[in-house]
Amino acid sequence: MKFSGNTVAAIVVFSSGKILFIKRKTPVFKGYWALPGGRMDEGETAEEAVVREIKEETGLTVKVVAKIGEYDEKGVQDGIEYDYHATCFHVSLVEGETQPQKEEVETIKLFHPKALPKKLAFRHSDMLKDYFKRNIE
Repeated sequence: MKFSGNTVAAIVVFSSGKILFIKRKTPVFKGYWALPGGRMDEGETAEEAVVREIKEETGLTVKVVAKIGEYDEKGVQDGIEYDYHATCFHVSLVEGETQPQKEEVETIKLFHPKALPKKLAFRHSDMLKDYFKRNIE
């Protein structure tokens, strides 16, 4: 199985200071905590895609605060080859209550920045480090 293409991810920080993560049921991220996001649709900007994906996965309406960075990811994990370009954003909550919206989402949980999950999907840790460098340090 191969996972490739342009994707988006977002760091959603709640007023408590905690960050939203999802655990997927899909083969690509199964068993790993991931930032919410997913593939970009044809003709869609990265900003539009991240807002749509978060709504589809969590039920939350968000707005983009800032672009954190772009990350090229390539490798093999758990027998799945991946080669994709991810754009990561910091987004703020507009409205909604957190609840899984798609069959592919197993669990949604908020984590404190000092107690992030150990089993992060791919290189989300780089996205988080860049966010913390800009916003916390």
